[in-house]
Amino acid sequence: MGTRHLICVVKNGEYKVAQYGQWDGQPSEQGENILDFLQNEMDKTKFENQIDTLSFATEEELKQMWIDEGKDPNEKLIPIEVSEKFKELYPENSKDTCSGIFQIIQNSNKELKLTNSLNFASNSLACEWAYVIDLDKNTFEVYKGYNKEVLAANERFYSVQEPYVGLNASFYPVKHIISFDLDDLPNEEEFLGSFEN
Repeated sequence: MGTRHLICVVKNGEYKVAQYGQWDGQPSEQGENILDFLQNEMDKTKFENQIDTLSFATEEELKQMWIDEGKDPNEKLIPIEVSEKFKELYPENSKDTCSGIFQIIQNSNKELKLTNSLNFASNSLACEWAYVIDLDKNTFEVYKGYNKEVLAANERFYSVQEPYVGLNASFYPVKHIISFDLDDLPNEEEFLGSFEN
């Protein structure tokens, strides 16, 4: 299901990951996948060390990566075979990777240059959910879209406050719903129960 979302990692006060995802962005899918990674797969020391090696690709670098895999720079549409080849070689930059980005980061043996999709959080009509792993605060945070309220100054995404006007209403950035301590994460039932209302 096309439920668009954003997955971020913050370390040393900087966004190291700002991953756009196209599919199943709700807590019962990507949220649970992230929770499972944090509880059962994450090697915190290794993961943090890998996070330190990440950088965001420039627009020119991303454009060249696509051209190298066969995209015609004069065409807007990307042939399916080129898209599939790109996803296979650069899964870290695929809209289909979603929460799988964590396994890629933790287990990668190559230098990863990621796509910076942080501004996607500004349009909560499009960005239905956002998840942030803040390694400075030691938290797993969840944010909800369809937000029609101006964010308070203490909200994480306050700085991308430009309203998006759509469906005869203004939509502001995704809004904070709940945070969990990485050292005291809920079980699956408790996690999903946090979103019942």
